[in-house]
Amino acid sequence: MKTMFVSPTTRIAAGRAARQHGLSLIETMIGLVMGLIVTLVITQVWGNFESQKQRSVSGSTAQQSGLLAFTELEQDIRSAGAGLTASAAFDCTNVFSYYENGGPVISPLPAYSGSMPMVPVQITDGGAGSDTVTVKRGSDMLGAISATIASDMPTSSAVLDMNTVAGFCAGLPDCAVPDKIMAIDPATGGCTLMEITSVLTGSVKLQHNPGGAGPRYNPPNGFQTANGWPGYLTGAKVVKVGDLISHAYTVNASNQLALTDVTVPGTTTTSILATDIVKIKAQYGIADPGAEDVNAWVNATALTGWNVLDKPKVKRIKAIRLVVVARSAKMEGADVTDPCTNVSGGVNNGPCAWVDSVADPAPLIDLSADANWRKYRYRAYQTVIPIRNVIWAGV
Repeated sequence: MKTMFVSPTTRIAAGRAARQHGLSLIETMIGLVMGLIVTLVITQVWGNFESQKQRSVSGSTAQQSGLLAFTELEQDIRSAGAGLTASAAFDCTNVFSYYENGGPVISPLPAYSGSMPMVPVQITDGGAGSDTVTVKRGSDMLGAISATIASDMPTSSAVLDMNTVAGFCAGLPDCAVPDKIMAIDPATGGCTLMEITSVLTGSVKLQHNPGGAGPRYNPPNGFQTANGWPGYLTGAKVVKVGDLISHAYTVNASNQLALTDVTVPGTTTTSILATDIVKIKAQYGIADPGAEDVNAWVNATALTGWNVLDKPKVKRIKAIRLVVVARSAKMEGADVTDPCTNVSGGVNNGPCAWVDSVADPAPLIDLSADANWRKYRYRAYQTVIPIRNVIWAGV
């Protein structure tokens, strides 16, 4: 029998070929488990990163929205009463006004309607909801110019005998639009809005004739008589007001800060100023009669008696204390906000408005209308805003 010779090199190659059978089941399972672990770790890290990114973005957006809403309100409130710096303007409890421009007659004009219509800042309490803050000012920055009626003016008269007509204008070529003026009887609180049609310098008279082309603010005599428009006695004040700019701020059902503007007669314009706003609350800063320094803060509620204003109360309002609450758009999986208790003992279902006292409790922030309110993050912005035009007017 012939014997074959196999070299060592051939034996090694054959041995290697015999061992190359692929991966075993155990090795495959170990590889799958390791892959799953790595995948889970990556997914967890990515999920945490994405959640943190969303939290940061929504928190930043809420901060921007809150600051925007806060700035809009603060700037408008600071200018409240501009052009109304003749203190007599704040004595109006009933303004008689008229507008007609080829359509239905509007009387009274919405900006001048309601009790104490010339109040620079008025708060309407919203209970558990947001308050409404209404800001008013005259468009004529020379509204401080005032004069006195020199002789009695019956309702039927379209002429005002004045002690001076300096600073008043009936339109082109002296001014772009005729002045709108208000005759004020401080004793009765009756006030009448008129538009000057002629300035009689020689006889020191102002005319406010009805009729004419374009928008009309002076009604015919029959309308005045039928609607009980008053005349004015010697000594009544006449002030320039221009158009009464009226802005009402509140939070709507979509958590947006909404501005309602009724300045233009017959037109109501609503604008959305900021999103992710869940609450605004405000208080009056009041001084003692005849004083200027605020010594108390009150809610505009029936409990405090400041839900209805009169002339003495209006003249005591020197500042507004305001809080704007913004909410992050991201709802967390667990509770991240707890109730907050004021120094005065009031429990808020949300953040506290500001550090208060038992004597001057802050309004409560109640966000519980949303069952998931605790799963959101909030930012509260608060400030004290002096109503400087009222202070300057010596009211």
